[in-house]
Amino acid sequence: MRFLVLALTLVQAAPALQFKGGSSHATIEPAPAAISGAAGSKVSLAIDVTPKAGVHVYAPGTKDFIPIELKVTAQPDIKAGKVVYPKSEMMTFADQKVPVFEKPFKLTTDATIAKTAKAGSTITVNGEVHLQACTEQICYPPETIPVSWTVSVK
Repeated sequence: MRFLVLALTLVQAAPALQFKGGSSHATIEPAPAAISGAAGSKVSLAIDVTPKAGVHVYAPGTKDFIPIELKVTAQPDIKAGKVVYPKSEMMTFADQKVPVFEKPFKLTTDATIAKTAKAGSTITVNGEVHLQACTEQICYPPETIPVSWTVSVK
């Protein structure tokens, strides 16, 4: 019971969420933020995620925790594919093994530029990263961090 009270106190005392350039618990950056490609071609949208020291985020495949997720906003000029996640590490927590990311990692998705996109135009691709960061003692409230890429059509 004391642990629960302590955990709730720490969550309430957590610093305000920061959305510019990352979260309170990880740096999240488009990598790169500016991309170019021809109409009808594929480009790679990626984000670099660096958890802060002592922090982990959950990987897809976890059952009892919120895994990190990249969602690209749908739009007519570009269509994103499935997100590719790197191999995760396993952490033992409360006698169960859970997949996590503790070290810097990259999330990627291929995106196809519409054949109708005009050469010389610029497409702003928006998305968001949803995650819950934790330490070995506490899990922080889930965060949603906006990300964007600029795609120059050749």
